[in-house]
Amino acid sequence: MDFANSCKKINRGDATRPIAARKTWGIGIFAGLVLSVGSLFAQSPVWNLPYNRPAGYDFTSLYSTSLNTYLASNPGYFKTELQKAWGYYKKTFIQSNGLVNHLRLENGNLVGANEAVSEGQGYGMLLAVLLNDQPTFNKIFEAANANIWDNGHKSYFYWSWPSKSNPGAATDADLDIGLALVFADELQKAKLWTNYTGAVSYNTRAMDIIRSIKANMTSQNYLLPGDNWGGDAINNLNPSYFCTAWLKVFDAYQKEVDFTAVIDNCYSVLSKTPRYSVGQAPDWCTTGGGQSSQGGSKTEQGLGMLSDGIRTPYRIAMDALWFKDARAIAYCKNIKGTLTNYGNANIKLMAAQMALYTKAGQTQAGTEGSFDDVAMWLSGVMGSGDVEFTQKATNSVIVGMIPGTIGDYFGDVALQDDKYYYKQSLGMLGFAVVGGQFPNIQADAKTPISVISIPGNSKSKTSLHMKRSATPVWMTQEGVPAVPGASSGINDGASYRNALGQLALPLP
Repeated sequence: MDFANSCKKINRGDATRPIAARKTWGIGIFAGLVLSVGSLFAQSPVWNLPYNRPAGYDFTSLYSTSLNTYLASNPGYFKTELQKAWGYYKKTFIQSNGLVNHLRLENGNLVGANEAVSEGQGYGMLLAVLLNDQPTFNKIFEAANANIWDNGHKSYFYWSWPSKSNPGAATDADLDIGLALVFADELQKAKLWTNYTGAVSYNTRAMDIIRSIKANMTSQNYLLPGDNWGGDAINNLNPSYFCTAWLKVFDAYQKEVDFTAVIDNCYSVLSKTPRYSVGQAPDWCTTGGGQSSQGGSKTEQGLGMLSDGIRTPYRIAMDALWFKDARAIAYCKNIKGTLTNYGNANIKLMAAQMALYTKAGQTQAGTEGSFDDVAMWLSGVMGSGDVEFTQKATNSVIVGMIPGTIGDYFGDVALQDDKYYYKQSLGMLGFAVVGGQFPNIQADAKTPISVISIPGNSKSKTSLHMKRSATPVWMTQEGVPAVPGASSGINDGASYRNALGQLALPLP
């Protein structure tokens, strides 16, 4: 691969909205808190979601000096690049019927324009949430319901459309769609999205999926690849389906089913895979981490980290970033064993290590530094929380390889990256993770704003500094800290708000 062309500096100078002085960040959050329940937040200058970004998603302390320098003058960089790519995505990959197509190149020929897979609907719905695009979200959701949902199985059973041959849910797709619906439901309940009046509510379908995943896509508390594999499913696990953070969100969203044991087994299986110690993961494996029963028919016997496995760093990183799970952080730290050149002054060497891998741990020729692989690996880097690692790996040149420098799509035009729905999806999702653009909206709807500096009896808005916290400290609608037991700040009948600006019950 020609890294002289791929490893380009970020030079798109169009994301130039000025950033507010850092010392006023808490005030920006405060301004959202005091809006009335019927109002919407003004959009944050740093992301696309309709509420001000909580400080927990500000990753500047993890970024390289070069990236922070660029962001200081281009604070809307991540937001703007995602907006541009989303415009291209909608135009190119979303069919008139609302399904996300399966566009790709095969032997040099463009195919899949009139095809779809359930996985694509999940990617499209997640991206629509992150881009705050409810009309497109609804369009994809309704198309998936009309074309690939099976009410008997309570899953997106017809994973391949229009042929519907070899039916059965793809677990990763139902997980992604389920998460997107939970987030959409939280935004709707917070009045940040309009009330959805379609035939099936966000909550109804989310609960259908959550129940179905536990009942039909797990066995012995192992997460199976689908709901129609028969008894062989448990011998063919896919680590890139191990969306442990998604399962934790489901547990927080409802109490009918519990995924704790499933999550534990995901980490147990991952830790047994052959190249776990260097942060790699196979496409397929058994519960013991070995070759799957159908691996003999797959490239690299299913044990390479190829087009499936490359998603694992992204999947696991979300559990590290959202829930600080020690097992997730440990896996992400292991990635240093693959990206061994992260500290090398020649950043092309690290870029070359951001690739797909054979079962022997060698890079797959032609994938070195591909923008989507860079996005997946960098997601894992961020999940490590290892500042020495992240600050060197997030060099502005490396990050800039994801959106590229030509066109509104992500990647490299010379490699025809614009022709692949899958690569564009992974690139955008990973870029959102790196840029602090992929929040746990369900937690933001439940987590109060904590006050860490409260002047005595002062109602001065500018003297308050806030952060996201699990501590149940709320602000009254009047902007006064509501601290249990305090003589001030408790107001009978006052309303309180969470990070989304949503009204909540008064403190006990």
